[in-house]
Amino acid sequence: MLNRLRRLPWLHGCASLLLATVLAFGAIWGLFWFYGQPRTMTSIKAESELVTFHVFNPELAIIYAQGMRISSWPDGSRDGQCGDGAVLPGIGAEVSYQRVEQAPLQVTVEGAGELRLSTGDTVPFDGELLMFRDPSCAAGLLANRLPIWGPGKIGSPFSMRSDGPGPILLSATLDVFGRTIDVPLFGRSGAIYAAVEGVEIPPGSFIESDRPVEATHQETGLDPAGAMFGFIDLSEKPGFSVFVSTESRQLGVTTPGARTGISRIDLSLFVQVVNDPGFLKIQLSLALLLFLVPKVIGAADLVFPGAKGKRGRRRAISGATRGARS
Repeated sequence: MLNRLRRLPWLHGCASLLLATVLAFGAIWGLFWFYGQPRTMTSIKAESELVTFHVFNPELAIIYAQGMRISSWPDGSRDGQCGDGAVLPGIGAEVSYQRVEQAPLQVTVEGAGELRLSTGDTVPFDGELLMFRDPSCAAGLLANRLPIWGPGKIGSPFSMRSDGPGPILLSATLDVFGRTIDVPLFGRSGAIYAAVEGVEIPPGSFIESDRPVEATHQETGLDPAGAMFGFIDLSEKPGFSVFVSTESRQLGVTTPGARTGISRIDLSLFVQVVNDPGFLKIQLSLALLLFLVPKVIGAADLVFPGAKGKRGRRRAISGATRGARS
């Protein structure tokens, strides 16, 4: 009875399904093991009224003070003066650009830094430096483009203040690119490919490039791996334009609403397999192999028909022998 059950077709089907499932899980595990953590690059284009970042390279975060009026100097000695030279925020200092609607641009530096005057002198500061864009200060030297070079945030949670609505993210679009894996004979790593294009971020959201991974209780801080690289650009429109890119593995988006939630920007294994040229070459090679193997076997049978005939004769002799014994 047991032998009959083993011969039933459904048992063969279940065994085939189980084998296929095991092979599929094995292939997925192999891809995860081989590929590891995917490397991404995200391009962000946004219209915002607030950008904040922490400096980790002062030479690339220089803010030219021409066309800016100092509203608050840490010790009060330069309050109300027009800016001169360039401001170099120190490592770890927090820089904020704020422009609500079409108000003058406000630049805030919290932390240590130095003011390099046009005369060649250097004036250090430590505390809060607040500057406003003022056309009456060196009107011909206004800087419309200011740098972003460090981990930080675009936008802020929606709020109502005593002087009106707080600064928010007006609009944003994300394009996510992946970096190819290093597969011998199929291409070297490092080239980028488009993975996710044109992700629209709702107004009133905010984007963090150094968002802690959930459930790790990690504090945000000066992590160069979570840096944004780019600039803001002033125009006649409300707020300012933001053009940055980041390779952060902890890029998060928080949307407004009663049930706010944080979403991480990441690449799934499916997206990598479908878009990575290295994986596509592997898949094409396997598909060609599966297609050609039956053809090769059929051609071998045509070229060497004697071997198939001998196998058939051996089966016939073996069957006759079993019949005679019975």
